[in-house]
Amino acid sequence: MIAVKKPTKTNKPIHPLHPRRVKAAVSRHYFTYMPNQKHHRVLIWMVFLVTSAIIAAQLLYPLDRALPQARINNTPVGWSNHETIAKLLSDRFDATKIKLTIGKDKSVVYPLKLAGTEPDIEAMISQLSDYPLWLRYLPFSVFWQTQVTRADISYSEAVLREFSDARSKELSFEPVNARLAIQDGKLLATSDMAGSQVSSGQLREALRVAPMKLGSVNTVVVPSVRTQAPTTAGDFAAVKTKAEAALARTIHISADDMVFTPSRTTTASWLVIGADAAGEPILTIDPVRVTAYLAEIDAKVGTPAGQTNISIVNGGETGRTPGALGRGVNQDALIPQLSGYVLNGEGSFTIVAQFVDIQPGIIYNNKYTASQEGLRAYINDISRTRNVRISIQQLDGARWTANARADESTPSASTFKLFIALMLFDKMDKGEIHWDDPMLDTTVSGCFNRMTIASTNPCAEKWIADWGRDNINAFVYAHGFSQGTAFVAGEAVSTTAADLTVFMTGLNNGSLVKEPYRERLLHNLFIHPYQDGIPTGSAGIVHNKVGFLWDYVHDSAIVQHPRGSYVMTVMTKGQSYTAIANITREVERIMYP
Repeated sequence: MIAVKKPTKTNKPIHPLHPRRVKAAVSRHYFTYMPNQKHHRVLIWMVFLVTSAIIAAQLLYPLDRALPQARINNTPVGWSNHETIAKLLSDRFDATKIKLTIGKDKSVVYPLKLAGTEPDIEAMISQLSDYPLWLRYLPFSVFWQTQVTRADISYSEAVLREFSDARSKELSFEPVNARLAIQDGKLLATSDMAGSQVSSGQLREALRVAPMKLGSVNTVVVPSVRTQAPTTAGDFAAVKTKAEAALARTIHISADDMVFTPSRTTTASWLVIGADAAGEPILTIDPVRVTAYLAEIDAKVGTPAGQTNISIVNGGETGRTPGALGRGVNQDALIPQLSGYVLNGEGSFTIVAQFVDIQPGIIYNNKYTASQEGLRAYINDISRTRNVRISIQQLDGARWTANARADESTPSASTFKLFIALMLFDKMDKGEIHWDDPMLDTTVSGCFNRMTIASTNPCAEKWIADWGRDNINAFVYAHGFSQGTAFVAGEAVSTTAADLTVFMTGLNNGSLVKEPYRERLLHNLFIHPYQDGIPTGSAGIVHNKVGFLWDYVHDSAIVQHPRGSYVMTVMTKGQSYTAIANITREVERIMYP
């Protein structure tokens, strides 16, 4: 019997990607590079997981929020949204000032915005909230500090030129000649002071290059040409003899039954070293200092004038109570007599003061009745005395109207964005633009919110550039607005209080802006952060659009008062939102007593 040999069993080779083989390879490499100690490996895994979680959180960090460590100067603004940051930056910009100095001789302080500056709010917001994708992959980069300290600004050339022209005249001053004084019983000449001539062009350039810190007083050293006084203390010797003779003269001023004798020190303060036509030193009298001394006499022998009270109701005088005449020293007659005697010994050493009547002051007591006549009288008075333009339209009830300077074309500041919104809605109706279309670093929807809530400029400026100013003007005029509203290249957009009131009236009743655009615009005009004007002064619910540029401050609003609704536009120059709030309170007191 032949034994049959069993075939030997052969093992099939394991595929390289077989799970056991992969697991073994991973395990081998894992223990090759990982520490031997288990707690060390756990620590490494913890670090890995924490880092991964942080990177994941950074990738999910919102695009429209300031970074956690963001600051405006030293104020934390971390996690703040776009509108909140815009309001903070606007407030800080409003508080920013410039101090123009000429050495130690003279300095003046002005709000920076009066120099024709306009802040780039969007650019400063970007510094606080931009978080690019590549940076999000760096662990803990979300906690890096970002800070805005300098104002990102641009200048309006026309306004800057006007500002520099005015300030150069203000900062230029003539040299001051040496003066006479008594010190330690001796006659001395005080030091002269050099003058200064400031060039408007050099001042403009100094402002352009100066860094401006937000919310601070920024000192700008103004270039100037120094001019020397024609008469210096060294010229005192030429008039010393005449000055000593002047001081040796004792003078008496007789006023009623009282006699006043200026002291030697007082008389010396009147004397000034000047120059004649040939440039030679001469001794003169300073009328300002003499007037100050005579005012002291007047306080003792004169009689103050009374006050005439004039009652005015709705702009018309209804009665007056005359004030009593006053009585005072006739300084115009007395000063030449004092000068002649002190300098040259002319006339008598006792001068009898003459008196003149002083007219009473006038106090106007304005009252405004709760009537359309009273409302119109009030806003006419306000517009005349405070450089204000007002347009009011009641939407129900008696439908009062009141307008004062309402048709004057005025730099619109941000109120022009209402007209841009109107044209945007028209293009969306035609299918040319959609809310989700990309625009700048956001969408059309995001841009609309920035324009109407944060009230920043880049989106509005982009639409103006895309559509063309002439086309926008034609569109605006086709909708019934006046030519006082104008988009002109190289100039600030202008509008009128009347046009803004027409817009708000049409927005309220739906005749100008249709749904759903009307609802969205009204929503944005209600939730924005700029509430210091009409909303603060009103007792009602307010939907408003503000504008602030240079020294122009505007507010246009739909107001739903508990006793009626109205539209009001207030456009001001050199005023404030506090002033607009006060105007609103008085308007509502008249309309809804």
